[in-house]
Amino acid sequence: MVLVRVPILFNGEWIEQNDEYKFKGSKAKGIMIPRSTTYAELVDKIAEVIDIDTSEFEITMKFKLKTSDPMPPVTIQTNDDVEFFLEEVASGMEFRNPLCITFERRSISTVPVDRQPSPRLSWEESHAFSSYVPPSFPILSSNNFTEVNEFVTEVDCLDEPPLAVDLALGDNTPAPISSRTSNNGHVPRINLLASSSNLLATEVSGDTDVSMVKEVFESKEALQEKLKALAVKKRFQFKTPKSDKDLLVVVCMDDNCKWRLRASRLKGCNMFEIRKYYNVHTCSLDSQEKDNRQASSKLVGKNFRHKFDGASSTYKPADIMQDFQKEFGYEISYHKAWRAREFAMEMVRGSSADSYHLLPSYMAMVEKKNPGSRTFIEKDSANNFKYCFIAIGSSLRGFTSCIRPVIAVDGTFMRGKYKRTLFIATSLDGNNQLYPVAFGVGDSENDASWEWFFMKLRESIGDVPNLVFISDRHGSIKKAIDKVFPTVGYGICTHHLKRNVNAHFKEVDVGALFELAAKAYRPIKFTQYMNVIRSVSLNWARSYFEGRRYGIIMTNIAESMNSVLKEARTLPIHKLMDCIIDKLQEWFAKRRDLAMDACTLMTTWVEKQLKGKLDKSHTYPVIQINFHEFIVKDGDLDGHVDVLQKTCSCNEFQIDQFPCEHVVAVCKHMRTYSVYDLCAHYYSVNAWVTAYAESIYPVGPQEEWDVSEEVRAYVLSPPMKKREVGRPRTTRIPSQGEDIVHRKCSRCGLRGIID
Repeated sequence: MVLVRVPILFNGEWIEQNDEYKFKGSKAKGIMIPRSTTYAELVDKIAEVIDIDTSEFEITMKFKLKTSDPMPPVTIQTNDDVEFFLEEVASGMEFRNPLCITFERRSISTVPVDRQPSPRLSWEESHAFSSYVPPSFPILSSNNFTEVNEFVTEVDCLDEPPLAVDLALGDNTPAPISSRTSNNGHVPRINLLASSSNLLATEVSGDTDVSMVKEVFESKEALQEKLKALAVKKRFQFKTPKSDKDLLVVVCMDDNCKWRLRASRLKGCNMFEIRKYYNVHTCSLDSQEKDNRQASSKLVGKNFRHKFDGASSTYKPADIMQDFQKEFGYEISYHKAWRAREFAMEMVRGSSADSYHLLPSYMAMVEKKNPGSRTFIEKDSANNFKYCFIAIGSSLRGFTSCIRPVIAVDGTFMRGKYKRTLFIATSLDGNNQLYPVAFGVGDSENDASWEWFFMKLRESIGDVPNLVFISDRHGSIKKAIDKVFPTVGYGICTHHLKRNVNAHFKEVDVGALFELAAKAYRPIKFTQYMNVIRSVSLNWARSYFEGRRYGIIMTNIAESMNSVLKEARTLPIHKLMDCIIDKLQEWFAKRRDLAMDACTLMTTWVEKQLKGKLDKSHTYPVIQINFHEFIVKDGDLDGHVDVLQKTCSCNEFQIDQFPCEHVVAVCKHMRTYSVYDLCAHYYSVNAWVTAYAESIYPVGPQEEWDVSEEVRAYVLSPPMKKREVGRPRTTRIPSQGEDIVHRKCSRCGLRGIID
């Protein structure tokens, strides 16, 4: 077999300059094809090389002739054109003509009208298929199937007897003509219009071994998808000697095999009807290969799309390769499996770009379904997305009335197509469980993004007494809080600071000592620990913090929320918001039931804390000073308790806002005070129930969204900047023998592997 080397250019366009045509392409590849290649085979080869689906895109192939005078490029449309081009390429020993490829998306119309007569065939096609003129009867629409009684269809299927097929029932066993009548003597009904929803849904796993003569498809592409599924399931491959807007002819790859199919377009529409089909293979077993050309990434992706329901993205390309080989016996490349995964995720979740277009309508529905919710969208002068903010009304009302006024804020990257950062503001309920307050999306953790987020947060929660923010040591957060919330308390996460201290004191392990200093309630205890570690800011410590943190000294509550949304952060933006609302809805429902079933005065977590303090205080002697002041001997620094002022010299009572060991000992000793009366109302079961009393409602399917014309007319485009192609450098797998570089984190100043 004589092979011809053909260079191809694509991802470009033709440009005319000074009566000379030039093709500006951004990518180039080389292929080797036989001199006997047909037009259809060349199209299939090009589609495989540049990785596009011919059912969705129409390929145009052109080349320039080597002439002295300028002339337009020659378009390849027939087998003769291919033969001429290959001769030109083969004759150009010094300079080979490149084949220039452009493609555009096909447009599909599905309006059925009268039947189109069979197009005229070439001599070769006439030799392959006997002439056939179908009987004339009207095309049925999907709306009038119920009005049609059973009718008889005659089938001329080459060498096989006529078949009667009920596609709606999926009957795939051809029966002799004499046995194909029902009890009343009628032939079973055949559905003439096959829509993409009941064709096998183009999954490979569907039942495809049916006689498809006279079956009508909404488009040629829908028919091709079903044929590909059939080829993968029945382990054969086919080629397309003829394919144009009016006719599709496919034959088995084995030239000695008789399997073939012919379909033609119906008059006045893009629907295709199968006219001839010989479904028996006579090809050699030696023609079996380990891969199948019909197993496209699109087909593989459709077959495994159920793996991507919800937010999970743990189903990797390697899993697709393994499962496809196990289920169908074919080996596919990692690249094809990766493309199949991307296609399946987009099919299930939608595209990232379309998600930004839907975001205004989605936010409007959030406010409609959940009254009191606050949503904001900011865009630039070119209508490109900049920021968004969302806070659910039920959560806002619960926070301002029943939740400790301590908010931990943090930012985390989104792993989608566009480079974005998810902002999270979270608190803790009286049972010490996560209570999300608000979420936002911005370009990165910079001054402008954090300031915009905090401005919208203030508009949503208003002025909250004794409000405190906790964050890592990111400078932009501190700047934004000082500007938007100038009077609130602000604390640094002790976990991040501990790691930073360890980095400064590499010779001595001071981590444990630092943690004791951070958690100390008494200033004197703090001073003892800090004699070892000096010159450190004090706004991270309980004992020196001026605001009321209720014992919350770390941002792990915000980071826990990051972990909850780890998989959701891979989704398009409106799907991410959907996952957030789904999670809130789930938490509110479960915790509402848990709170209503409680049989104590305080939450489960506080009851456990008080029980532990009671056990420790059993041996503490209590000395009464007056009616409301007491000294409690604990064997260390003791405790001076003032029940009336709700204070204790250990500071734990004031900071946590529920009794310390010393106060519990006083209540047990005096019997006139109740530990429950000395707890802040945030810890009561009543506050717990109220925090989750209201329901949170999902937005619902897009088809049911009811938004105003103003919202529909709101133009929002995706962000300009996209996430860089390839594996992020921060998670790159080092090669064998390569040292991992410990970089400095821009957020907290630590050195280490940044995840």
